[in-house]
Amino acid sequence: RGGFLSRKNPSRNKSRTIRGFTMAEVMIASIILSITVFALSNALSAGHQLTYDAMREARAQALAEALIDEVISLPYDDPEGETVMGPDTGETSRSLYDNIDDFNGYLEEAGALADADGTSYPTTYQEFSRSVTVTSDPQTVAGFGGGSPLTGIRVIVTVQDATGRTWMVTRSGNDPTP
Repeated sequence: RGGFLSRKNPSRNKSRTIRGFTMAEVMIASIILSITVFALSNALSAGHQLTYDAMREARAQALAEALIDEVISLPYDDPEGETVMGPDTGETSRSLYDNIDDFNGYLEEAGALADADGTSYPTTYQEFSRSVTVTSDPQTVAGFGGGSPLTGIRVIVTVQDATGRTWMVTRSGNDPTP
């Protein structure tokens, strides 16, 4: 027996232990992986929502700024001498407004937004509505004009989305004539 042709294989005599993961280890790893994926997807979703909100806010602000710039580019005083806030007789559309206070009560509904030339804004802006309020705003400036109030005007442009969220831009100015 142990003669010339006989060889002993030392690895055969040792027991081979092949060890895998236990069911408990697999379950724990799966739970940790699930929690990690859930946390990452929530972080991505929150980041996406913040980006969307910032983009909506930028659009709303741009709409408000564009309209208030259009309003305050008009003369302070009415060329016809009218003193009532709001459009004068015959001023039935925005293109006919000839002074700042004509915009008082102006409203553009969602889906009908256009720039000063009447060109419609892109679809992404059409979810907003915007309105204008013009009020008398006398200002008293200490050390100027003997403390008597200066005749002034305040313009407020309000932009609103379908959820009711609003953005406002306000400008005030004084009558340029003494």
